[in-house]
Amino acid sequence: MKRFLILAGGLLIISGCGGGLGDPDPHYSDFGTDFAKRGATYLTKSNHSDGWGKDNCLGCHQNFKHTMGTPNTPPDKYQDLIERALGSRGSSNVIEVCSACHGTNGVSGVNRRCTVCHDQFEKVHYYKGTSGRKASLHDFNNNGKIDDFDCTVCHWQPDMDGIVETDTDLAPIGGFRPRSTADLCLTCHSNNWNSLKGKELADTNGDGREDTKITPPENPSDITTHWNNDDFHGKQEYKSGDRTFKDVNLPGQSLFHTEHEALECSQCHNPHASNNDKLIIEKVGETLLVRKAITQVDNTESTKYALIDPMSIKYFKDLKFSGIIEAENRTYDLENPTDFRDYTSLPIETAENGTVREERFHMSSLCAACHDGIIDYSPINGLGLPIDIENHGNATATCTTCHSHGSGRF
Repeated sequence: MKRFLILAGGLLIISGCGGGLGDPDPHYSDFGTDFAKRGATYLTKSNHSDGWGKDNCLGCHQNFKHTMGTPNTPPDKYQDLIERALGSRGSSNVIEVCSACHGTNGVSGVNRRCTVCHDQFEKVHYYKGTSGRKASLHDFNNNGKIDDFDCTVCHWQPDMDGIVETDTDLAPIGGFRPRSTADLCLTCHSNNWNSLKGKELADTNGDGREDTKITPPENPSDITTHWNNDDFHGKQEYKSGDRTFKDVNLPGQSLFHTEHEALECSQCHNPHASNNDKLIIEKVGETLLVRKAITQVDNTESTKYALIDPMSIKYFKDLKFSGIIEAENRTYDLENPTDFRDYTSLPIETAENGTVREERFHMSSLCAACHDGIIDYSPINGLGLPIDIENHGNATATCTTCHSHGSGRF
């Protein structure tokens, strides 16, 4: 009952396709995804001098054609998505769509409309219709929903290539480029929040600098105070006992085993919105994120970090998931595309404010996504747990009473 991420050939390299293939005219050639430079050019007064300050993008760019794509949105579908988004805004408001990827072009009073596209498709860690969900703790302007402003707090200048590169796609709040999701999350989920809460943290115009203060519904919880060596999900230390994590192997790395790596925050939490106020993920596939050092194939050959997930692995050479996972009534072969899709789509649920028994049974579906079991299974997704959830520990307590950040047993 293990899941593996296998790399054949021993070296992980991203092949940058941009600029070196096909017709050099970027308006009509599909260069694919280029990891060596941004997929979206952020407009400045120097690189867009003739059009700077103008809000009628289609006045000059009437026959624009995008050549980029994402792992599950090829260039033609990407182009269609943008054209539909532009059509939905009307000819006088296209700047609100273009600015989502290119910045506001020096035009005041423009809102970057990230959700005009993102709300239309399902991604790992972004669910279709997120902006229509209930209020979230990441409702940074406290208006009762996830909207475009909230995106600009954690994503200042993402390059829109469909791969989460932590130094590019996550905001450098406080001036530091994050190397992991924890670097970004712990910027605010720490005692550092006291020095940040009165400052401007959102980049609303896309120029790479914070310009607007945020007013979340409540202060973020302080995780770092309890982020110690006993927190097995946050440190590379497991003091004793049998392996209770599934193995995930990559060259030079081992995750989810005895000496496991620290988990990414987003392996358990959806940072955007979820059906619960703790932002717990909703699908088993979301736990498959792996932070990996990658080398860009360009003249810099620089090394950076990206999050590998089931939707992005096709852009990583010879990278695939492999293994057999047994559930109560069936077996999943992760090399089989149908089994893999079914496995990653298994539900994770929570039962907030329910009875102790209800909360224990629902939370077990999250734990089971990574913890193997032999006899006992989660009633939600059919995956195994190493314990009898009905009788384990203090039967009058919920899972998070004992298993929480910093408790020493999480």
